[in-house]
Amino acid sequence: CTATVNVIDDTAPVLVCQDFTLELGPDGTAMLDPFDLIDMTATFEACGIDTAAVDIDDFSCDDIGTPIEVTLFVADPSLNTAACTAMVTVVDLLAPEVTCPADQTVDPGPNNQLYEVPDYFATGEATALDNCTDPVTIFTQDPAAGALIGDGTYTVTLTAEDEYGNIGTCTFELTVESVLGVEESSLEAGVTMYPNPAQAEVTIANNSNILLEKATMYDVNGKLVN
Repeated sequence: CTATVNVIDDTAPVLVCQDFTLELGPDGTAMLDPFDLIDMTATFEACGIDTAAVDIDDFSCDDIGTPIEVTLFVADPSLNTAACTAMVTVVDLLAPEVTCPADQTVDPGPNNQLYEVPDYFATGEATALDNCTDPVTIFTQDPAAGALIGDGTYTVTLTAEDEYGNIGTCTFELTVESVLGVEESSLEAGVTMYPNPAQAEVTIANNSNILLEKATMYDVNGKLVN
């Protein structure tokens, strides 16, 4: 004789949830994958978990701070169901995107031998955008705004920090180069100072036909000497 055997599974999954930390994306949102809440080492289902869903799956910057209780629902291929709860902690780990100005060469201007470094964020030459902190208000730069620097090439580092402590940086090259006019060039070529180096006294000689009204001396480190 013959018989038909129907194999059935009427046993619900033994479901165990686990807490999960969800990182937000560049747009300040994130979707929760229900399977991330299943503790696979403790969960038992002979025929496997077929589907999973949660009551809350869409998160944003507004959810940062207090963990949120989420209910997880699962079903096996025979539609036996189970549910459990887990705590989801939403975090922002993305640093602000800092944009520096292009490399630039500047002239201190007439009668200026040192260049005052501007506040690049205040002038709008540098910007910082963040997925959750708008606007970004914590800025630093090196050399600092207001610093006086002499001729040379400097690497300027700009830094922005969001409200969750994530820090973004960028750098650019700043070249300070005093541009001399025709008269200044003639005077520079005609003025000599000796002895050099000196300890107590120096002689300044002006062999040009330009009246020398004043002279300012700096050492090799840019420090005002006299």
